[in-house]
Amino acid sequence: MMIEDPAGGRMPYAALAPVGVTPWTSHAEMQDVSFELQGRGLMSPRTQQAWNELRSTRRRLLIDLLMYDIGEFGAEAEEAVSSGVGVPPVWAGRLLDELIRFDR
Repeated sequence: MMIEDPAGGRMPYAALAPVGVTPWTSHAEMQDVSFELQGRGLMSPRTQQAWNELRSTRRRLLIDLLMYDIGEFGAEAEEAVSSGVGVPPVWAGRLLDELIRFDR
């Protein structure tokens, strides 16, 4: 589940929502968002920055990671880290599947 920063931090997806951008927008579709923004007269410094943040795979993965609520996996995650086991826990695989889903 994606969550917004309750402190009112920047949310690139919110800035680009008027042109239909969501966490499920594909990477290829994201590359063309600037044309849609310009065509609708919505290109501004705020939307330009949001688009720049989301069109880079590396930046987008980081933004998505920081917006995921992984609270339900907290105890399991702490146990995995403290045990030093080399096999990633199941919750990590599910989170990675969610994060890279946009590029399929």
